[in-house]
Amino acid sequence: MKYDFRGGYSPLPAIISRLFNSSLAFILMIIGVPAFVIIAIMIKMQDRGPLFYKGIRLGQNKKPFVMYKFRTLIPNAESLIGAELLSHKHRMITKSGVFLRDSRLDELPQLYNILKGDMDFLGPRPEREIIYEQLCKNIEGYDKRFLVKPGLVGYSQLFTPHGTPKKIRALIDNHFLLKKRKLSWEIYIVLKTVVSINIVIAAKAIAYIWNGFISRRILRRYKKEKRELKRITITEGKVSVGKKASDENFVFSNNAELVDINEAAFLIYTNDKITIEDSVFKLEIDHISAKANDRIKRKTALCHGEIFRESQLNGNEYKYSYIINYTPFSPFNTYILDQYFLRKSIMLHKIV
Repeated sequence: MKYDFRGGYSPLPAIISRLFNSSLAFILMIIGVPAFVIIAIMIKMQDRGPLFYKGIRLGQNKKPFVMYKFRTLIPNAESLIGAELLSHKHRMITKSGVFLRDSRLDELPQLYNILKGDMDFLGPRPEREIIYEQLCKNIEGYDKRFLVKPGLVGYSQLFTPHGTPKKIRALIDNHFLLKKRKLSWEIYIVLKTVVSINIVIAAKAIAYIWNGFISRRILRRYKKEKRELKRITITEGKVSVGKKASDENFVFSNNAELVDINEAAFLIYTNDKITIEDSVFKLEIDHISAKANDRIKRKTALCHGEIFRESQLNGNEYKYSYIINYTPFSPFNTYILDQYFLRKSIMLHKIV
């Protein structure tokens, strides 16, 4: 496919682009001063480590620059992670960092990068050089991102969760190279992002007030256990249990109800006994596709799984409950789980 670089990620006229990006960055930095102060207090109260994270990223034409973020990981985390993509298994995200990353507020210091001219508001997200060399260099079409400045807001960042495979994100980013780029469109994307982030912040604030104050201090309801990973309640989710029939095929049966899920395990209810040999699970959930005129589409993810806990249910329509520790079959299955089951994305629906 031949790309027309007069599309979405091509630069606007230089003067208009620079004026728009620098003016909006300056205004948002002034408006955001209270948020900067609150976030700074949160981070310092957490562990008294550095307030900001400063990392080298590849910009336009692969020119390195220093990118700024509010620190969400333990000190020296990047040197410990190396060329890996961050996941819950690293156990390096601070308590305040979970909120900052989910809401994308950790990216606010990049307004300074925009003022400096290293970044624009809209563009592909900047990449670490070690990640590019080891994970991205050989992805077809990936280098198209370096024809323009990286962005504070990236299309693939909006529509996919943290940790989405680079190949999928590259496909989304390159898709928008074909879109006609207008100043009004950029303003719309920025406003849409601000609204979406505020919804996330409001939802988390309400959950904190309810769980941390009203539920515990007023209603005197105490959690029996602390869970490190957030559980997502699933409605109308199904799980099929499979056995290997040949080298490439599985036979699925023993339909079960998917009750909830986190990044490491899921809970199912079923009337069928699951044996230790049953190690393949097909998770299914219905998703309303805005792109397809609100048509319901079924999303499916395949996982290897091990039984962590088995219990018998009393007074329930099902006989057994199982907690399954799972590992997705592939990076694509990881993406499906993160996007549709764990709901990590800011925007689940496309806006174009």
